[in-house]
Amino acid sequence: MFCFCFLEEIKDPSKNIPRSVVAAVCAVIAFYLLVNISYLTVLTPNELISSAAVSITWADRMIPSWSWIMPVSVAFSIFGSLNGCMFMLGRLNYAGSKEGHLPSLVSMLHVRYLTPAPAMIISTLIGCIFVIPSDLLSLTNYFSFCSRLLIGLTCTSLIVLRFKEPNLERPYKVFLPLAFIVVGVSAFLVLAPIVQNPKVQYFYVLLFMFSSIIVYIPFVHFKLKIPYIDKITCYLQLLLEVSPTDIFEDSKMK
Repeated sequence: MFCFCFLEEIKDPSKNIPRSVVAAVCAVIAFYLLVNISYLTVLTPNELISSAAVSITWADRMIPSWSWIMPVSVAFSIFGSLNGCMFMLGRLNYAGSKEGHLPSLVSMLHVRYLTPAPAMIISTLIGCIFVIPSDLLSLTNYFSFCSRLLIGLTCTSLIVLRFKEPNLERPYKVFLPLAFIVVGVSAFLVLAPIVQNPKVQYFYVLLFMFSSIIVYIPFVHFKLKIPYIDKITCYLQLLLEVSPTDIFEDSKMK
């Protein structure tokens, strides 16, 4: 869903992005089915219900001397997932800045490592701010709520553009019925928690998301500039050792 953020780094995206997505989804489905079949084969229904960690219970039954490998594998999996999410969030800020939705500093790359350092720093700072309340479970739930809503809105925009701009140049084309399915699943995942356990916090989450309009209208739509923003950008460029991407593109052409 966020493959457009990495479009510049992918060779032949019209072929490689669909191939990678299909291969990854099929592999995950196969692994999940095999793991669940293994759980159902080894453990009884009562053990599945009463177990705090089904994988560890399964390991204690099948490989008692190597059961420690399950929590270690879960830790590595979580670390890998968080690492991918951090890169994805940084690329989202980077792509938004290149479209003019964020300050130009966010779309700059480090002069030596060619990484979007300002975008990564912003993502890290936002994550640190949200962790301050220390309610990790609520933070995870509301982050999942925002992610599902964002995915649904992204696929909705894809459907709208497919009908309003049918001749628009596209690096890769998404199978349209799949977009409708994703929108339906996202709508269910967004509405189900609200209907099942309505909380005022969901309203605050939506209010926080749509509060970005307050920033979008004056600074993006009407292109207003904050005083001294150019001086601040220049100072931060020197501090972070970053430059606009145009410089790197020109050097490649030469």
